[in-house]
Amino acid sequence: MKCIVVGGGVIGTSIAWHLATRGIGDVVLLERDRLGSGTTWHSAGNITWKPSRDHDAPILYAMETLGRLRSEAGQETGWLKTGRMFIPRSPDTRRNFDGFDGVARERGIEARWIEPKEAAKLNPLLEPAAVDVIWLNSLSGRLNPADLTAAYANAARLAGATIRENVEISNVCVTGARITGVETSDGVLSADTVVVAAGLWSRPLLEPLGLPLAQWACEHFYVIAEVSPRLARETPSFVAPDDLLYGREEVGRFMVGCFDENAKTLDPASLPKPFSFTLLPPDWDKIAPYFERAIGLFPALAEAPIRHFVNGPESFTPDGLPLIGRIGGIDGLFVATAMNSTGVTWSAMTGALIADLIADAKPRFDPRPYDPSRFGDKGRDLAWLREKVSAVVSLGYRNQNR
Repeated sequence: MKCIVVGGGVIGTSIAWHLATRGIGDVVLLERDRLGSGTTWHSAGNITWKPSRDHDAPILYAMETLGRLRSEAGQETGWLKTGRMFIPRSPDTRRNFDGFDGVARERGIEARWIEPKEAAKLNPLLEPAAVDVIWLNSLSGRLNPADLTAAYANAARLAGATIRENVEISNVCVTGARITGVETSDGVLSADTVVVAAGLWSRPLLEPLGLPLAQWACEHFYVIAEVSPRLARETPSFVAPDDLLYGREEVGRFMVGCFDENAKTLDPASLPKPFSFTLLPPDWDKIAPYFERAIGLFPALAEAPIRHFVNGPESFTPDGLPLIGRIGGIDGLFVATAMNSTGVTWSAMTGALIADLIADAKPRFDPRPYDPSRFGDKGRDLAWLREKVSAVVSLGYRNQNR
């Protein structure tokens, strides 16, 4: 069997590694530019455990995977376990975090409620009077997305996979109802199996086959502020879902991001070419109300110069879950795309699930929530798709406390 993986971000490289380590035929990964050049490179890189359907088992497997990359392939990912402060700002969220705490205790996962004064010692920028209590989840941290991508890629090569950069894919070739290969800038390459993990470009790549994926892009952003005092590297990250905020330390500075309401959608076809290691223009008006909320929690932000405004497109789906699995009734065609700004978190799970499906093995993870066909033909309705995707950015964050 020859398997081609289209896309060299954190998802595609994870898939290549999982396939190669399973010995599933000849594995070739094709990247149109350089590894991680699409949306992976500007990811915040957070990984946080919580007992929800889309984070529990995938996060535990992600932690296991980081260990395997280090022990089996000698690959470092920049992983730093910092813990995360979950800040409830409403009774419902407090009750939700109480539920998290109960499950953590049952599982033996280190977590506890802490008072504001203790939290302020962990992050001296926090205003204790702005919060009542905080849930500290120790099974959380962050890594460098570029390092993780390189680790997957290097480990995949060691396991026998071939990785080719600067090869642009223009078409997925199908004869009858069977994959035969891909058309590329280097000519037609034959394959028995093709996995499309091209992020923003997955939908336009599959549209000629009559497969309009139910994904669309939104602007997604965070800022990095020069704060005083500078934060220690081990400072716990934070999430305040009622305020739609998250953040963490970044080289002594403070990264603050949001999952905004009425997110701005954009057509990937409108992006300039090449769109590699590229960002969108800052939107200060859009982030302003969220930054004001952040100042209420961390008053030092009011006087902190903004050093970077990172605005990059991310693919979302109407229900906030990715598209992973077989698609279109075409034998040998799989997709792994639309990670809803959680690609680093879901990368290990995605690689394992795709490898199981291709090998016809019992999946380690339930594939049904991620079935790419779960929206039927609704992906053809662009007005519906844009509306749902624009709303899911904030709804998913607030409701799932991601």
